[in-house]
Amino acid sequence: MLNPFTSRRPAFRLGLLLLALLLPMTVRGEALIFGVHPYLHPSVLVDRFKPLIDYLQVRVGQPIRIRVGTSYEDHIQAFRRGEVDFGYFGPASFIKLASTDQRIRPLGRLGFAGKKTFRGAVVVRTDSPYKSLGDLRGKRFAFGDPNSTLSSLVPRKMLQEAGVGLDQLGAYDNLNNHHNVALAVLLGKFDAGSVKEEVFREFEPRGLRVLQWSPDIPTHLFVAGPGLSDPLARRLAGLMQQLRGSDQAVAILSRIKLGTTNIIPASPMEYEPLRRLILSNGQ
Repeated sequence: MLNPFTSRRPAFRLGLLLLALLLPMTVRGEALIFGVHPYLHPSVLVDRFKPLIDYLQVRVGQPIRIRVGTSYEDHIQAFRRGEVDFGYFGPASFIKLASTDQRIRPLGRLGFAGKKTFRGAVVVRTDSPYKSLGDLRGKRFAFGDPNSTLSSLVPRKMLQEAGVGLDQLGAYDNLNNHHNVALAVLLGKFDAGSVKEEVFREFEPRGLRVLQWSPDIPTHLFVAGPGLSDPLARRLAGLMQQLRGSDQAVAILSRIKLGTTNIIPASPMEYEPLRRLILSNGQ
């Protein structure tokens, strides 16, 4: 039996157990497995992606189960091992996965009323004295998962360009997800941290402000795993890209990310500038 919600992280165990009780378990061959990296709490992610999964499984005539990775790396390795048929990836994780497996195929990526990028921010408390990234030398910084585009890889490059290497921070740590970073900064456990814009907007009224925005980054994308047949991959890609303008579009797409209007075609070449940025950062 496949249990997609096992975790070694004590903080997640109770929530993951409840999810395991709510979602039907299946023998690996009886259903397609859709994977998601844990950029938010697993219960939130299941709620966000369930409308899309319900829409797809009716139309492909096959049940689909959601697997939330225990970490970004676990999500990547599950694809490499063929344990996941298709799934959702952040840009940096997609680059890492695709660099070692040419069988990985993009199915589409998020679009926002014509906008094809998103961004993150280095954030501090509204009452903090810091005015620039250079002011963070000797201070405590909260990153997200080491493989996260906007909470780890991109802000490391931003700090480096501001003359603040990791060895010049007073302390730093990698937390589980964007929400944990925002909360850690608000609680004063860290002087600054980096989160995606969506999470910043959620926590801005509670006392966060932007120290510096990140560059625009190509959006998250849906990816076919190495074991998914080409006909089924094309079918899934078509179904997702046909959502725009349908009766279900708003309910499905805005649940995944507020402001999403469609799923658009994706090409690995769109992520090449980000790949070069990551490589320049020694990743």
